Amino acid sequence: MLRDLLVHVDGSQAGRRRVQFAADLAVRTGARLSGIHVTPPAEVPPLYKPSQVAKVAADLSSKLALDAHASATVFSEETAGRVADVCWFEAEGDVVQGISNRARYADIVIIGQYERQGSFKTHPLPIAHSVVLRCGRPVLVVPAVVQPNSLARIAVAWDGSRESVRAVHDALPLLRLSQSVQIVTMIRPAAEDNEVDAESLLAHLAKHGIGIGTDVLQIRTVEEHGSLRKQIEQGYYDLLVMGGYSHPMWLEFIFGGATQSILLSSRIPVLVSH
Repeated sequence: MLRDLLVHVDGSQAGRRRVQFAADLAVRTGARLSGIHVTPPAEVPPLYKPSQVAKVAADLSSKLALDAHASATVFSEETAGRVADVCWFEAEGDVVQGISNRARYADIVIIGQYERQGSFKTHPLPIAHSVVLRCGRPVLVVPAVVQPNSLARIAVAWDGSRESVRAVHDALPLLRLSQSVQIVTMIRPAAEDNEVDAESLLAHLAKHGIGIGTDVLQIRTVEEHGSLRKQIEQGYYDLLVMGGYSHPMWLEFIFGGATQSILLSSRIPVLVSH
């Protein structure tokens, strides 16, 4: 049951679409919708002369202040007359920490796919990846072109890990909104068949009154993230549910991994739990 949603807002068009998506979900579930904007420090790239740093920092601070004002306006415009119970929060400092602090009191955190705190050099991954690891709540990562949708078709990436177990149970309120749920298991060629495990998951979801087919899609592959991404693109799903970062984040960053790959490339919203 969803009662508190938190959406991170910026003043861009992607931020507006993200609020529209969050507002639609709040209306469908009867949840309170809280918006938050965190203004990061004005980081001056190390390519300016010392005499220019103060002016550049002032210009950056001005732009950040304008974005904060635009974010509040976007949230107000997109929720007025639609969502009965709303709250607005603003913070300054580290963006991931600011979101994580407020996420303590939310059922789901909604974040943009490509939102960054600063330049690519200082922050190579979007903030969603760090929020997934630090906030302790399920994170719904939405692409920049997200549109409100019915969440009618949902795919669940299942491998029996702690992270995927948590993701499925965090997603139960969303699974109840769906018309069909597809369980997708990734099996390495040398691994034993895990059909019994997936069938147990089907039985468990049925006990929760979730309409789900009896088939489990099993994919044998050596490249988990590539095969999962291909299946999601071909399946015309509205949402993917998956566990995140069962391996350390730095390991995935160096060698690649399913969480990082899917979050960076998915064309549909992804609910991730760690």
